[in-house]
Amino acid sequence: MAATRRIYLGVLLLLAVAASTTSGAAAFGLPRGLRPGHCASVFRTYDTVSPFMTGNTTAIHLGNTKSCVAGYGGRLDPHTAYQFCIPSWVAFTGNGTLVGEAAMNHAAVSPGTAVSGFKRLLGIRMYNEMVKREAELVPYHFTEQLGRCGIEMEIEEGNVKRFLPEDVASILVAELKRMAEAHLGREIRYAVVTVPGHFNGLQHSSLVMEAAQWRGGFRTAKLVDEQVAAAAAYRLHEKRGDRKVILVFHLGGRTCHAAKFRFKDGSGHLLDEHHDPYLGGDDFTGRLVDYFVELIKEKHLRDIRGDEGALRKLRADCERAKKLLSDPEGVLMRSSHDSHEELTRAKFEELNRALMERAMEIVETVVMGGAPTSEMQSRKDAIDEVILVGGSVRIPMLGQLLGDYFNGRGLIRDEDAVIRGAALLSRPESARYVEECYYGGVSGPLWLAK
Repeated sequence: MAATRRIYLGVLLLLAVAASTTSGAAAFGLPRGLRPGHCASVFRTYDTVSPFMTGNTTAIHLGNTKSCVAGYGGRLDPHTAYQFCIPSWVAFTGNGTLVGEAAMNHAAVSPGTAVSGFKRLLGIRMYNEMVKREAELVPYHFTEQLGRCGIEMEIEEGNVKRFLPEDVASILVAELKRMAEAHLGREIRYAVVTVPGHFNGLQHSSLVMEAAQWRGGFRTAKLVDEQVAAAAAYRLHEKRGDRKVILVFHLGGRTCHAAKFRFKDGSGHLLDEHHDPYLGGDDFTGRLVDYFVELIKEKHLRDIRGDEGALRKLRADCERAKKLLSDPEGVLMRSSHDSHEELTRAKFEELNRALMERAMEIVETVVMGGAPTSEMQSRKDAIDEVILVGGSVRIPMLGQLLGDYFNGRGLIRDEDAVIRGAALLSRPESARYVEECYYGGVSGPLWLAK
C-alpha cells in the first residue's frame, strides 16, 4: 500500500512539473497560464472559511539550517504577529522521530541518523552533480527512489530506513504547523510557502504539493519567491516600491544567493540572479575548526582528526565563537583541559577572507549583469534598495565589504526578512498577490518573471 501511494505521488509530481513547464514562468501579480475553469473548480473545493482570513493562513520558510513559521492572529487580538523558529534537523531513532533542537542534539551523538541541509536535494535526480557533492559531506547514503535522490540510513543494527528529502521537509512543516496551531488554539488550513528563486518546477512541487499539502497537513499551499518575500517585509511590492530596482542578498548557513529585480505596476521582473549552493556560515565555521585542529596538534601534540567526539565538540565551540564575534573583538576557546586560546575577530576575518570574497563575487555578478567594468558605478547607482538576509549577514566583515562596495549607502540588514514578508503576504489584504483565483483585484501569485 505504501509503495503504491509513493508511485501515485510520483506520477502526480511529474504531471505537475509538466504543467508548470508548459505554462511558462509567470510575472509577479499576473496569471500563470491557468487552464479554463480552474478557479471555479478550486473554489468549489474550499470550505466556508476563507483561505486568507487572519489566523487561518500561516507562512512557512524552510531553510537549510533554520525553519520558521509566522503569521497573524491571537486569542485576544487577531492582528498580533507571531513567529516560531526551530533548527532544520530531523533525526530517526528506534523510539521515534525527533525534530528541531532535539534532533540537532541527537546528531551530536549519532550523526548517521540525523538529517539537515536537505533543501538542496529536494526534487533532484539521483545522478545530479549536487548529489555527488553532498555525499562527500554527510555520514549517510543516497539511493534512487521514484527516479529522485533518496536517503538511506541505518537507525539500529538491521533497521535500515529509506526516505525522500520531501519526507524530512514534511516533518518540519508539520511541526511548525503544530506550533502555530498551539499558539492560536485552532487549526490552520492554508499556508504561504517560500521557495528559492532558482528552484525549478519539480522542486516547487516537491516543497509545496508534497511536503506542505500531501504530507505536511495543509489543505492548500501557495508559493512566493524568497527574494520577493524579503522585499514584501518592507512593503516594496506595493506602490512605494514601484519601478524600484531591488537587490536581495542572502547568506545563510549553507547557501548564498543574490537576485536583482524590479516591481512595475504590480508585476515583478527578474533582472539577474546567481547562487552558490555550497557557501554559507557552515563554511566559515569549518575554517575555524581546521585552524584549531592544527593549533592543538602543534601546541599539545594531539591530532584530534580521528576523534569524532572531540571534533563535534570543537565544531560546536567554533560555531558559538563565530556568533559571539559579531559583537566583541575576541573570545576565548578551550584548546585542552587546562588551557585556552583567544580567537580574535581579526583572525576570524583572516581565515575566512577568501570565502567572503566569493560571496562578494556573487553580488558583483548580479549587480553588473555582464556589463563592462566601465559601467560599474552606474550599475550600482541603478539599485534603489539593498536587503541583506540570512544569519551570516551579521558577520561584521561582510557588512563592511558590502557597505564599501555600495559606497557607504544604507543597507537593510534583516536576517528574518523572508519569513516576516511571507507572514505579511498571508494577510487578507495581500490575497491578490498569492492567490491566482483572487477576484478582487490584480490576479496571480507572487512570482518573478524569468
